[in-house]
Amino acid sequence: MNAEQVPNADSRVTLTGERDAYGLPRLQVDWRLHRQDIDSLVRSMRVARDAFARSGTATLTFDDATIEDEVRASTPVGGHHIGTARMAESPRDGVVDAHCAVHGVPNLYVASAAVFPTSSHANPTLTIVALALRLADHLKACAAREAAPAPKAVPELT
Repeated sequence: MNAEQVPNADSRVTLTGERDAYGLPRLQVDWRLHRQDIDSLVRSMRVARDAFARSGTATLTFDDATIEDEVRASTPVGGHHIGTARMAESPRDGVVDAHCAVHGVPNLYVASAAVFPTSSHANPTLTIVALALRLADHLKACAAREAAPAPKAVPELT
């Protein structure tokens, strides 16, 4: 079962001291499950099991005594690492603003899943495309404002 994780400040991507073939620092991915993630999945499994049993449409079986360990062991780790440049109103809480502009760095934008606060439970492609189109519209509007001629001064009547 796939499920959305809660935002977790303890999960992060950092640079290591190692270099790749191009001389760039390698990444270290420190991805962690939160207790709330496990509780949510276990609760969802139990609700689904009970609903199937009541309806008689299906049977979902698992061992209640080991379900938490099974969830912990089966959670995919190679998925979409999202939220490494989170969107927030201030640089204290995130990397980009609501227009995907990097706080404090003029003319630098990030249009990717890096700005998402959570990963949802499915592939992020459609949401990334929508975000990129929204950013393109914003940048076009900004460019149009900059290209517009300044209003002419109206002479004062005396």
